[in-house]
Amino acid sequence: MARYLIAATALPGHVLPMLAIAQHLTGLGHEVRVHTASQFRAQVEATGASFTPFARAIDGDYRDLDERFPERRRLNSPHAQLCFGLKHFFADAIEAQHAGLRAILEDFEADAIVVDTMFCGTFPLLLGPREERPAVVAVGISALPLSSCDTAFFGTALPPSSTPEGRARNKAMNANLQQAMFGDVQRHFDAVLRRLGAGALPAFFVDAMVRMPDLYLQLTGPSFEYPRSDLPASVRFVGPLLAPASRDFTPPEWWDELDDGRSVVLVTQGTLANQNPAQLIVPTLQALAGDPNLLVIATTGGPVPPALSANVPANARVLPFLPYDRLLPKLHAMVTNGGYGSVNHALSLGVPLVVAGSSEEKPEIAARVAWSGVGINLGTAQPAARQVGDAVRKLLATPGYRERANALREEFARHRAPHGIAQALEALPRVESLEAA
Repeated sequence: MARYLIAATALPGHVLPMLAIAQHLTGLGHEVRVHTASQFRAQVEATGASFTPFARAIDGDYRDLDERFPERRRLNSPHAQLCFGLKHFFADAIEAQHAGLRAILEDFEADAIVVDTMFCGTFPLLLGPREERPAVVAVGISALPLSSCDTAFFGTALPPSSTPEGRARNKAMNANLQQAMFGDVQRHFDAVLRRLGAGALPAFFVDAMVRMPDLYLQLTGPSFEYPRSDLPASVRFVGPLLAPASRDFTPPEWWDELDDGRSVVLVTQGTLANQNPAQLIVPTLQALAGDPNLLVIATTGGPVPPALSANVPANARVLPFLPYDRLLPKLHAMVTNGGYGSVNHALSLGVPLVVAGSSEEKPEIAARVAWSGVGINLGTAQPAARQVGDAVRKLLATPGYRERANALREEFARHRAPHGIAQALEALPRVESLEAA
């Protein structure tokens, strides 16, 4: 059996897919060590993996980011806030992350290091001699951000184009925006790496996250990602990574209503952007209230605010959480702010989508929903009730959306992400082989 070191950025959307991988690998008999923030210790150990926490300097709670980085809140534009986060949450963590990996490798001779897309602590290793490190495998936990001659700059949420005119647009846009919008971030990454004696990145920092690892395993099927004629051979699609089956589930007393003939619609704001239900949950409940043909389920991802609880329509149910493996097979439509895991889980069951998101990379995920024909992109994180209502009813009344969602469901079913990831890792050269070479 092999040894794998899994390192994850300390955010739920990054950690949870990596823990699903850890659980599968330990179930196969491999020895797994997980390196992330202390708040995830219990979840890590529940997978059967051992745990090593981050160094104190980066071992924070993601819910306290505003307290840790108060200056970010004072920035007056989303782009400035994004750049601040890239520099001070991701790039500045490289030194401590790298030191943590090196310390673990001293007594844990890993055959591979497996990281989420944004864990950059492997950069110094990847910039050094290949023979002095294990294989590094990155897992694409969100939309593929790789620049291409066939795609617009990641973050613009523009559709791809491989026509001569489109490629000219893409080339100019990628070159200009990399420098104009993120040149300062690139210089910050390079400065951090130079201080560590590693040298500058060989490519735009986002592209480096994809191109530098020995393998990059994207957690979706090819039909939910823009085609790229210049896609590196190291990038492989392994299908969506679904959460392990829930156990000890006690259904709410109204559970049988999910099968009473009404169309079931779920609205969720995910695990991070869920502090303000007025963004998406409230307008969805308002838009669909009183419709005798619909049953609306809202999950808040945390305690249900009293004001929300006091105004639940008769045809709606609001609660903090329901396991997706139990709920999603009952759905006819899903309204979401565009979390990658939730979107892929819905598509794995043929559920069409209405997407409204503007934070992080969610506009790019929403754009892929529209491009692939599996749903409707509202183009805003704070839609009016009428926008949501019109979109949901159009989704339910137009067979093409479910037909496309079912086509992706069939494609996804041909991939078994845990199995594919394990196979890819097991095919890598083992440490003993490298030493012999």
